[in-house]
Amino acid sequence: MPWRETPAELARARAEIAVKLPAPAGELFGVYTPPDPTVPAAGLCVVHLTRPRSHRNRNWVQAARALASRGFSAFRFDYHGTGDSGGESAFLDPREPYHDDVTAAIRFLGGRFGAARFVLTGSCFDARTALSAFRDEAGTIEGLAFVAAPVMTLEHMRELHDTGKDWRHLVRALHNRGNWRALRDPDRWREMAQTVARVARGTRDPEPAAAAAKAGPVLDPGFRSDFEALVASRARALFLYGEEDPEFRTFQPVLRDLWPALSPETRARFVVEVWPGEVHGGFLEMTRQRLILGRVLDWVLGLHPDPAGHPAEIHRPAEGAWTSV
Repeated sequence: MPWRETPAELARARAEIAVKLPAPAGELFGVYTPPDPTVPAAGLCVVHLTRPRSHRNRNWVQAARALASRGFSAFRFDYHGTGDSGGESAFLDPREPYHDDVTAAIRFLGGRFGAARFVLTGSCFDARTALSAFRDEAGTIEGLAFVAAPVMTLEHMRELHDTGKDWRHLVRALHNRGNWRALRDPDRWREMAQTVARVARGTRDPEPAAAAAKAGPVLDPGFRSDFEALVASRARALFLYGEEDPEFRTFQPVLRDLWPALSPETRARFVVEVWPGEVHGGFLEMTRQRLILGRVLDWVLGLHPDPAGHPAEIHRPAEGAWTSV
C-alpha cells in the first residue's frame, strides 16, 4: 500500500525503538516513537490502545509518527496474548479491561524514556482499558479519547442492542466485510445465531425495551468507579459516539444521570461529541475511519501547550453532529 508519511514523519519512523516490557499476564511488545527534537515539545506521551498495535490500515503507525513530528512521543503495543506479546488470549469483555497491561506500559515509559504525562486513546474495549488506567495512574494522565465504548454490562448491552435490531439491520450487517472476518471467532458465530433467532421471534416488540427502562440504567460498576477516578483527576476527555451506535444507547444514562452532577469545572474538561450514523461500526469503513482518526488526532494536538507553528489539520465533526459540554 502507498506510504503517506511526510519527510518529518519518516524521520520519526527511523527513530522508533522496539521494546519489550514485563506485565503480569505476559511480556508485552511495543514500539516507542520519540518526539522531533527540533519542534516545541508537548511533554506528553500518547499511548494508543488498539488491536493489533498498528490498527486497521496502519492508522496508529501513521498517527504515532504524525504526533511525534509535532512534539509528542507515542507508544503502541500489543496486549498480552496478542500479536508479538506473550501470555494467553481470551474473550475481550469490557467489564474486564486489560488494566494491568496499560498500567505496566505507563510505568515502563516513565522508567525507560522519562515520560511523565500521558494521553490515552482507545475505541470500544480499548477505551474501557484506557479509562481503567485512572485507578492507579490518574496523576500522570492529561487526556483521554474515549471512542464508542459500552458502559453497561454485556448482558444489559445485548438487551438494549437486540431491541433495536430488525431484518434490515441484519441484511446491512451481512454486507459488511469486517463482520464476515470477525466470524472466524466461534463465539461470534454463536452470537450471530442468537441474534438472528431473537429477530425472528420479533425482538422489536416493545416489551424488552419497556422492561429495561423500568429497571433503570444498569451501568457497569467498574465503569462507574473508573469514571469517578477520571472526574477526580485533572485530565481532559473526549467522548465520541455515533447516534446509531448501540454503545451510545448505553452511554445515554451517563449523560442523563451522571453529567448533571458534575461541577462546571469538570464539565469544562469534558466534551461529548455525537455524530450522525455510526462511529463504532464506521471504523470498518475506510473513509469513515479516517475521519474518526483525524478527529481524535485533532483533539490530541489541541493538548499541546505550545502549538504555534505546528497547526493541526482540522477534521471537522460530521455534519449534523452535536456536542455536550
